[in-house]
Amino acid sequence: MAMEMADYNHAGFLSVWQPASVEEAWRLKRKFGKMSSYTAGSTLLRTQWQNGVRPEPKHLISLAGIPELHGIRLSEGAVSVGAGAALNECRQHPLLKNRGGLLVTAIGQIAAPAVRNLATIGGNVSSLMGDAVPALMALDSQLVIFRGRGWSRCPILDWLQGKGGVREPDDLLVRVVIPIVRDTDRAEEELFAFYEKAGRRESFTPSLVTVAAQGENAEDGELKELRPSTEDGSALPDRLTEAERTMNGSRLSDNMLGLIHEAIKGQYKAAEDLFAGSDYRKEATANLISAQLWKMMKLK
Repeated sequence: MAMEMADYNHAGFLSVWQPASVEEAWRLKRKFGKMSSYTAGSTLLRTQWQNGVRPEPKHLISLAGIPELHGIRLSEGAVSVGAGAALNECRQHPLLKNRGGLLVTAIGQIAAPAVRNLATIGGNVSSLMGDAVPALMALDSQLVIFRGRGWSRCPILDWLQGKGGVREPDDLLVRVVIPIVRDTDRAEEELFAFYEKAGRRESFTPSLVTVAAQGENAEDGELKELRPSTEDGSALPDRLTEAERTMNGSRLSDNMLGLIHEAIKGQYKAAEDLFAGSDYRKEATANLISAQLWKMMKLK
């Protein structure tokens, strides 16, 4: 049974629940509904409460004591990362350094080291707009989710965008599953990845645009399995499937880069806010990805 702790804040009486299992945590969230919130590192929640973006809940459901949400291990041909793993734990873990380098690169550009010691990979994903998300989409990651009917596994993009009703308000993210990207049958030089941010200030504020991609550049110059992804801190992250169709199976050239640039701008539904317009974000996204591909083309 969940232990309850209590504290006061300016909003009134706050209960902090400490469930010992995934099932128990989900039942508490189901019971308290909108008056409650899952919490682990709480770094984003604190910022949202302080800035008035999100009301303080009456009930916090701590996920810290749930074993299934911890640990990083190999499982069924993939790296399985517990949603409660701290970002710095992910960044320093040998499995992710060797098998998920793109995620390690992304985490290095998220907030300050002290924040990364507390913030979790599950919290970054569950925020729907975390800076690790484009890297996870480019890595073709899947999420293990628990809800009352049982366990499910789905592509990260489907869950983030709520495709087919796969995301529900009480969903508990348990693990992030990253397919192994280093294949001994592939030459090292054929694999490539990049992660780029354009923002008002590196690391400490949300980026205006974040892009990531991973794929294969075959010896003959043909692009394969390239997955470009993006987010801008305001709109939901997206995987640029139109650009994928243009890129994959093609060979890079100046003309092809132009087609890719237009495909990105044509698909990406960028947000518009006080900091940047939609057209600017589309152009910046297309420029960041095209620049990386141009560099690769010149190195061939």
